[in-house]
Amino acid sequence: MKRALLASSCVVLACASGPDVRKRADAVAADVRSARELKAETCAPRELATAEANLRFARLALDQGDARRANAHLSTAEPAAREAEAKSRDCGKTVVAAKAPDPVRAALTVSTTDSDGDGVPDVDDLCPDVPGSAERRGCPLLTDRDLDGVADDIDRCPDLPGPKENFGCPWPDRDGDRVADKDDRCPDEPGSVENHGCPRRTALIVVRRDRIELKQQIHFQPNRAVILSDSYDVLRQVAQAIKDVPGAIRIEGHTDNVGKRSENLKLSQSRAEAVREYLVREGVEARQLVAVGFGPKRPIASNSTKAGRTLNRRVEFRMEEKK
Repeated sequence: MKRALLASSCVVLACASGPDVRKRADAVAADVRSARELKAETCAPRELATAEANLRFARLALDQGDARRANAHLSTAEPAAREAEAKSRDCGKTVVAAKAPDPVRAALTVSTTDSDGDGVPDVDDLCPDVPGSAERRGCPLLTDRDLDGVADDIDRCPDLPGPKENFGCPWPDRDGDRVADKDDRCPDEPGSVENHGCPRRTALIVVRRDRIELKQQIHFQPNRAVILSDSYDVLRQVAQAIKDVPGAIRIEGHTDNVGKRSENLKLSQSRAEAVREYLVREGVEARQLVAVGFGPKRPIASNSTKAGRTLNRRVEFRMEEKK
């Protein structure tokens, strides 16, 4: 009774300090033990499972220093443990006397009967009327929509598979590089798994969250889509960066405004495609690359000067937004 009053006062006062929550967890654990002693495994298996699972997650949260989250799990475990106790007090008190002409044969019949057909004999089955697994002593796993092994009643993301350590939710990954933020040394910059989620540091490129920035322009033969050899090194570094980054990359070709607009559009498209072909030869998957020519539509400098026109004749690499 004192344990129940302690746990109730904790809920009313919304206490979430570590020591208080641990006391509450101990009180719930005592209720769970009491329910087990009353054979709750047989009389209230669902309530007992809910109480034990949430108590386990509460203690895990406490070990991680999150008293508030532990308190939330205890708010689910506490009433479940009490209900398991209540259901178990009068369960099984009724004794039905059966006349057995042959005690040995009767015992053999009871031991081999399997009412729910789950392969667990009724004598060992905690849920004899509901099919379940041998590992759960004949009881079914509570509903688990995402099949991640965390039952829906304690799964905070019941439609997304995730580890039990994160309460059934996938670990967040802000930059989408397949390295969870908790393990990612550069959580806002996509990088490689081998480099702990950080982009490879190179001399000629910088990997940003939305683009691959070039420190050296890609050069072509004048008015042609033929890449000059002095651009091979930067393109090899681009290829390696793309291999480290999941998702599609848009290769953008741009020109200045000298000449016919239609010819510039055609030239920018051809140059973007030439870069795409080079990257594929370097081992990048073709399906990861999209080539688009914009011609003179998107200048980054004035076309009235030679320096400005040189800057406008460029190739850019953009991360395609996820749909």
